[in-house]
Amino acid sequence: MRRIHVIGIAVVSLLTVGSVARAQSATPGVPRAGQRSTGRFERGRGRLLRGIKLSEAEKARVKEIRGKYQTESKTLRESLRPAMQEMRAARQKHDTVAMKAAWDRTTADRQKLDALMQRERAEIRTALTPEHQTQFDANVKQLAERRAGRKHGKTHRPRRAVGEGTSKS
Repeated sequence: MRRIHVIGIAVVSLLTVGSVARAQSATPGVPRAGQRSTGRFERGRGRLLRGIKLSEAEKARVKEIRGKYQTESKTLRESLRPAMQEMRAARQKHDTVAMKAAWDRTTADRQKLDALMQRERAEIRTALTPEHQTQFDANVKQLAERRAGRKHGKTHRPRRAVGEGTSKS
C-alpha cells in the first residue's frame, strides 16, 4: 500500500514539475523555436486564402508566387519604415502637419507597394481552381471592405453594448 502511494506521489510531482517548467519557459508574445512571428502584412496575405483548402499543386504554386514577390515587397516596406516611425512620433506629439508631410513623402512607395500586392493577388488567383477563385474573390472583397471601413474610422469588430459580455454576479 505504501509503495503505491509513493509511486503515485512521484508521478504527480513529475507531472507538476513538467507543467510548471513549461509554463515558466513560455514567454507571451515571443515565438518558440520553429514558430514564425508574422507581422500585419503577413496576416493580411493569409486572410486571402481563408476558407480555401489548397491542393498540393496549388500550395506549391502559391508559395512560389509569394517567394517571387517577397524580396521586392520587403525592400519597399523597409524604405517606408523611417517615414512611418516619423509619422508615429508626430502623431504622439499631436503634430498633424508633420504627420501629413511624412505621409505625403511616402506616396510613391505606398503606390508601388499597392501595385505589387495587386500583381501578386492576380497571379495567386490564376493559380487557383475556379471554385477556389470564387472564395478568393470573396476574401479580397471582405479585406477591401475592412480597409475602407478603417479609412472612415470604423473598426472591423462591432462594439459591444455596455454590460454585454460581462457578468457582475
